[in-house]
Amino acid sequence: MSIVKSLIEYHKMIPHPEGGHYVEVFKNKDVSHIYFLLEGHEHSHWHRITKNETVHFYSGDPLEIYTSKDGEEFETNQIGSNNNFIYSIEKNTWFAMKPKGKYSLIGCTVAPAFEFEDLELAPKDWKPSKFNLSLK
Repeated sequence: MSIVKSLIEYHKMIPHPEGGHYVEVFKNKDVSHIYFLLEGHEHSHWHRITKNETVHFYSGDPLEIYTSKDGEEFETNQIGSNNNFIYSIEKNTWFAMKPKGKYSLIGCTVAPAFEFEDLELAPKDWKPSKFNLSLK
């Protein structure tokens, strides 16, 4: 069995609406935390939430994080390499993620606690207007 399938089964992960697999591991009114896994052929759909989110790298290959505050310009950041294992995303910032290899296992911490009502998925083919990289 592959490491990816083992992680999904062991942690009882389920498909996430933005792509990949996840499992909620902690939640109270102040904070929530999930494990989130993307395989190399997957990417998270462009989305934003109404709360601040911190992404923690756990295992696998480095993860590219694309962010856009205005829907036009974008930035690219990477976690999981060069001693960079954490990245914070300000509320209402558009973002998408893609592994640089076979898979990336991360944690996502949201405060106050995440609710699915906080999530806005961009239209299917949306990307920042100055975004020229393919997430496919």
